[in-house]
Amino acid sequence: MTKNFTWHEVTEKEKEQIRKDSKKLLNEFASKLSKIKAPEGHFENETGTREEGEGWNTDPEFRSTTLSNAPFAKDDAIVAEKGAWKK
Repeated sequence: MTKNFTWHEVTEKEKEQIRKDSKKLLNEFASKLSKIKAPEGHFENETGTREEGEGWNTDPEFRSTTLSNAPFAKDDAIVAEKGAWKK
């Protein structure tokens, strides 16, 4: 049995099913996020600003791995089309 996935007017029954499925997915995702025990990425002082520090050390192979996975790279930079998604 194959379904026809072309555009069609969404019925109220389908809308309700989409709402239920979406809510279920979001609740499951939120539940899994709440179980993550990770340290905060930054700390703010009493004025609400961040203290500047030394930064962190990155895996030395990170740059080469990232550049090798990029679709287009030139020298030490990833080449990407700027703003094409805005059209």
